[in-house]
Amino acid sequence: MIKVAYLVLFYVIYGMTDIVLLGIALVQTFLSFFSDGPSESLQRFGSSLSVYVKQISEFLSYASEEKPYPFSDWPEPDVLATKKESSE
Repeated sequence: MIKVAYLVLFYVIYGMTDIVLLGIALVQTFLSFFSDGPSESLQRFGSSLSVYVKQISEFLSYASEEKPYPFSDWPEPDVLATKKESSE
């Protein structure tokens, strides 16, 4: 029964990540048009958010038993994606 409560909680959080991602996309687009370019800190946060969404998806589909944030640490951004973005 506790597992079901966790599933519902993370499904709600999963739905809210769409709103956060939309906000990041709008801010980054605004910054691209009206300043020197997109924010590197928002790029890193977006990358770590994608890892977080992956963790939630794995937990919801029973591919992993490890509970995502806030029951574990916030994920670090994907190192390969971060290096690729900074080299461009």
